[in-house]
Parts: sequence; C-alpha cells; structure tokens
Amino acid sequence: MSTSSHSSLSKPSAQSDEQRWERVARAIDGLSEAWEAHFSGGEAEPSLADFLPSAEGEFVKLALPELVKLDLEYRWQYSRAPRRVEEYAVEFPALGPVDQLPLDLIHEELQVRMQAGDRVTEEEIRERFPKQATALCALVGGMAVSGSPTCTYYGSTVRSDALKGEGKEPTKLEEIPLSFEAGQTVDDFQLLTELGSGAFAQVFLARQMSMERLVALKISKHTGNEPQTLAQLDHQYVVRVFDQRVSVVPPARLLYMEVIPGGTVFDVVRRVRGTPQKQRTGQLLLDVVDANLGSSGVARPDSSSHRHWLAETSWPLVVCRLGAQLAEGLAYAHSRGVLHRDIKPANVLLSPEGLPKLADFNVSYNGGRADEDPAEAFGGSLAYMSPEQLQACHPVLGGSPQLVRGQSDVYSLGILLWELLVGLRPFDDGPSDGGSLAHIQRMIDRRHYADFGEMSKALPSDCPESLRQVLLKCLASRKEERYQTADEVARDLRLCLNPRCWKLLQEPQSVITKLMLALPIPTVVIAGLLPNALAGRFNLEYNRSRIPPDLSEWFETVQLWINGIVFPLGVLVGVWMVRKIARLLDRTKPQVSAQGGKQVLFFGWFVSLLTLGMWSSSGLIFPFVMNLGGAIEGKVSFYSHFFMSLALCGIAAAVFPYFILTALAVRVYFPAVVRNGLVPGPRWHDLQKLRKLNLVHLALSALVPMLGILLVTLSSTTQQWALVVVCIVGIVGFAAMFLLERYINSNLDALEKIAIETPRGI
Repeated sequence: MSTSSHSSLSKPSAQSDEQRWERVARAIDGLSEAWEAHFSGGEAEPSLADFLPSAEGEFVKLALPELVKLDLEYRWQYSRAPRRVEEYAVEFPALGPVDQLPLDLIHEELQVRMQAGDRVTEEEIRERFPKQATALCALVGGMAVSGSPTCTYYGSTVRSDALKGEGKEPTKLEEIPLSFEAGQTVDDFQLLTELGSGAFAQVFLARQMSMERLVALKISKHTGNEPQTLAQLDHQYVVRVFDQRVSVVPPARLLYMEVIPGGTVFDVVRRVRGTPQKQRTGQLLLDVVDANLGSSGVARPDSSSHRHWLAETSWPLVVCRLGAQLAEGLAYAHSRGVLHRDIKPANVLLSPEGLPKLADFNVSYNGGRADEDPAEAFGGSLAYMSPEQLQACHPVLGGSPQLVRGQSDVYSLGILLWELLVGLRPFDDGPSDGGSLAHIQRMIDRRHYADFGEMSKALPSDCPESLRQVLLKCLASRKEERYQTADEVARDLRLCLNPRCWKLLQEPQSVITKLMLALPIPTVVIAGLLPNALAGRFNLEYNRSRIPPDLSEWFETVQLWINGIVFPLGVLVGVWMVRKIARLLDRTKPQVSAQGGKQVLFFGWFVSLLTLGMWSSSGLIFPFVMNLGGAIEGKVSFYSHFFMSLALCGIAAAVFPYFILTALAVRVYFPAVVRNGLVPGPRWHDLQKLRKLNLVHLALSALVPMLGILLVTLSSTTQQWALVVVCIVGIVGFAAMFLLERYINSNLDALEKIAIETPRGI
C-alpha cells in the first residue's frame, strides 16, 4: 500500500470544516483502496493507525469513527477477523469508554453483523450497551431500507421474548446457511433455477407442486414482518405475493409470489446508456423484455395493445407512462400504510407486456447474469434516497426514520425516472465509500444545492416541458415542495401524455387570464349582462316604435316597472351564484366540495336558464299589463311582432352568455379548481351532458338570424334597416358561437383525460 495516498494527513493546519471533511473523505478513500489492494493484490491487511496522524487530535476525533465503520464493514463482509466496537475502543482510546461510544458507531456494527448473517438479539444489545440500549433497539427495529451496505434498518432483529414459546425452543431460522440449489425440493416447491441471492435470502424460479404453477420463491433466514406487509398488496403494478410458510426440514421461511419474467428496469437503463438518444423509442424496452422472455422460455404476447403502443412511441412518453403506472402502484401501497423506501431500477420488474411492477425482494433480482454489477444493481440504494432519508441513515445528522414518509418514495421515483430517461442519475454522487458520514453529508448537500437549470440540460431534446416540470418537482430537496402524494405524481405524468390537458391545468401566463381569475365576479357579470343589455335595448326600441302614440306613456311606465323588477332580481341571483363559485377559486380559503366543480362547469347553463326565465316572465306579464292601459289598434300584428322580437332577443341574451361563460369555465375557472386541489377532475357524465347542452344552444343560436329574417319580411320599410343589421349580427353571432362550441369541446376532450367515474371501456 502506497503511503503517498495518505501524505496529506500529516500536515496539520488551521482548516475549515469543509476542508476537514475533505480530509476525512480522503482517509476513507485510502482505507477502502488499501482493503481492495489486500483482496486483489495480496498486500498486507491495512491498519487504521496508518490513516490517523497522532499529532492531530481534532482530526482523529472526527475521522476515527468513520474509519472504524468502514473497517467493520470489510471485516464482517469478507470474514477477515471480524471485530466488535469494544476492541476498537481498547485499541483507540480516543473513541472513549464503551458506555460513551457514538450511537451510530455501535449501530454500524449491528448492521454489518446482521448483513453478514450474524444473529443480533435485544438481550445482547442491553447486556453490552445498557446506557444506549433503548435508542439502539429503536434504530435497529425501525425503518427498513434495503440494499445499502451500511445504512439499513432491519425490522427483523430478534426480540428475546419473541424467541420464547410455550414449551418451544428458540427458532433457528436465523442460523441456517443459504445453500439451496436448483433441483432441490423444499416443502411444496421444486427449485428450478436461481434468480438472485443476497445476504439474507435466495430467490428461485420454482414449481409449486400442489397448485401446479410457477412461482418466484424467496427462501429466507429471517422472521420479520415483510410477508404480512407484502401480502396486503394486490395491484396490477405491484408484484403479487401469494403467501408464506415455514419449512421445518430444511428450516427456512418461504415467501412465494408471481413470476415476472421480463427482466427489470435496471436492464432497460443499461440498454439506454448504450443507445444514442435519437434511437431511443419504446422498442428499446420491448427488446429488453423479449431478451429476458427468450432466456426464460416464455412466449411474447404479440397481441398486447400495450406492446403495440410501446413500439410506436417516443422514449420520453414511454417514461411518462411507465412513471404513471409506478406512481399508481406506489399510491396504492401508501393507501395501505406501506412505504417502499427502496425504489430503484433493480426493484422494478417488467411483465411480458412491458408493464412495470414494484418489487422489493431485498436481494438482487437480475436474472443471475455474471456481468451484472452488484454494487449498482443492489447496493446502489443510497443514490436513490431523498435528503431526509439520507439523514435518517445516520443519527448524528439529525434525521429520523419517522420523518421518512411517502414524499421520500416520490423523490426516489423521480431519480429512477430521470435515470430511465437520460441513462444517468441526476446527481453525480461518485463511488460509494461504504455509506460513511462524510459521504452521506456530501450527498445531502448535493441534493440541497442542486442547480436544476444546469441539470435540465442533460434531458433529451424531445423531452416535453411537462415531464421536465414533473421530474424537478419530484426532486425538490424540501419535501414540502414536492408532490405530497404518489397519486399527484401519477396524475401529472398521465397529463404529460396529453399535452392539451397538461396545458389546460397549468397556471395562466397571460395578463387577461390572470385578471379573470383574480376578478371572477366582474368578469362573469360583464359576460352575462352585456348581451342582455344589448338585446334588451334593441327589443325596447323596436317595440317602442310600434306602440300607438296614445299608449306610449303607459308603455314607458309598464316597461320601466317590469324591467326594473325582473332583471335586477335576476342579476342579484346571478351574482349570488358567482360569489359561491368565487369562493372555490380563493386559495386562502379552500372549500373542498364535490358539487363545487359541477357548479363551475354548468354556470353558463345556469345563467342561460335564468335569462330565459327573466325574458319569459317579462313576456308573459307585459301583454297583460299593457291591456290595462287601453285597447291597442292592430293587436294581433302588434303582439305577433312583440313575441317574435322577444324570442329573438331572449334567445340571443341566453345563448351568447352561455357559450362565453362555458368557455371561461372550461378554460379558466374549472382548471383553477382542479389546481387548487378541490376536485380531482370532472365527472365523466357531466362532460357528456355539457356536450349535449352545447348542441342545444348552438341550435338555438341558429334561430336568431332566422327570426330576424322573418321580422324583416313582416316589418315596415322604416324598420327593415334595423332588422337587417340584426340579421347580420345574428349570422355573425352564430358563426362565433359555432367556433366557441368547437373550442369548448376541445377543452372537454382534454378534461376527459382526468375525468372521474369514467365507465369501463371508455
């Protein structure tokens, strides 16, 4: 071992904390290289003292615990004179007495021993470390983060009282060697071929003889709660665990689950790295799946619609759909109180159809290929952890397993999808040095101070902006800024597959749209009142010109009272309804309401009915009251024109606001209600009803120019010019309403992508 690699350790100087940690990292690197040289080149076994300059007490205090952790790992992992922390305390007094040893250092010894197959019990912990026992038992029995060599919390630590039964000897499952081979028969299972193995278990493709079916069989030493947890899950994007049983001869715990023969996402990532960006399509994933199917003798499901979609789709959209499916499976697990906490490519299996399934065998499930990199496929979990999960790996960093919740799984999923899209993970964490405190702290800092603008340059040129935003939100260092649920991730990734819907639900950028959202009451009142005011003015002037001079004063009195009562009352009702909707748009006072979204969507219809009601009631009251003022000469002609002009203006006053307000609802206000989280989406049946209403109102709008033409033919020469103008306005209005109807339907098509209560087969 070369001494030059450690020369920097012999130069004491005033250094910043960052410089000290860099020196600690170099010392760890040196020890790691020395151990590797010992195994590969036959050099002498390294001594920790060679990496600790005795003159630098402060540096020794900082570096010694981390070096001891790494030394523990190598010794236990490779059975090189395994030691316990008490022996290090005797050799290095700087560590302090045993009852004052750092908690994370003791915890490290327990973890590497369990990983090496050594049994750890609560009795031992309390006997060796009485002062630290309570905290240690909480750590060892807490969060299950599989895959990391030095930062795993195993829930399967054996409690002393659990080893005692009524007249029974303590279980020996923890002490059996992992020496099962293909060809053996274990209990009800005939082992066919080994799929993977780890420190605690082996996974075989096996035939369950009683059921005559193939299963993936996990043979384990431990008696934790994993089977009970996994057996709760039954979802199309989660590997189905059938059951568990305990074999007496040979002694083992058997966990059997469905066989997923299409390989893993890790296989796909490897293929992505070796494929130029422009050549990446969904066919890449199918090629990986088919290669695994061929090696396992499973036929390709060529008729699969999902395979056909994959073969014809660009790679970013494939990643979107794959991510949405994984997020759905994750959301399902979270809804059952199950956190994954070890999402990485090797833990996502692929079905023959190319569908992903979340798995966590706690072993490297990679098909048993000799060229697989175990460190990357199994030991790379640290690289996929969120900042808070990394902090929980070392108690001295202030983290806690209890703080690692669903948002941490969302973060890990974001890293997995980034790697699947690009071929590389978003953070260059460098080679792992065994999960030391210094390495983990650097990983945490790298995530907290990431330059997302610079990172985004690595994304493919055909990556949609929507997917970029989803990935960056998943990777927010503060969990409060991430998606709060996997359901939200699934929804947004589905939207990435539908650009129109995604654009519809984004925060508005135009000043006009922002004003409409900020001032919904004035906007809606103007949109509803303006057509009514114009129609009412025309109707008044048209009928005023036809009234006999002796009844003109009575006409003015009647129209003033009717219009002064009916229309203001209608306006008040409309404003009341608008205020209810405006409260749904107020983010500072969220009011979750299943009916709220429906009220927004159908507000245009409400105004249409209200307007028709006002005009109809006015039309019924007016003739009756006018007759009280005296007889009208040419009554039939007068009232014929009156009712035709009333119908023309009433329909225009109802139809035009309907289309304007409905367009505002589907483009501005309903998306805001969804963004605010008040409703997940529109009801499918509501959207279909709105389409029918659009057709009805479009047909009504066609009546406006027709009634105008009819009035032209029946009117005197002096009135025809005004009616011709009305006909032209009606034709232009119909054309405008036709375009608005098409615009509204295009938005309804987009909203259908997030519709709820959608019938099967739609």
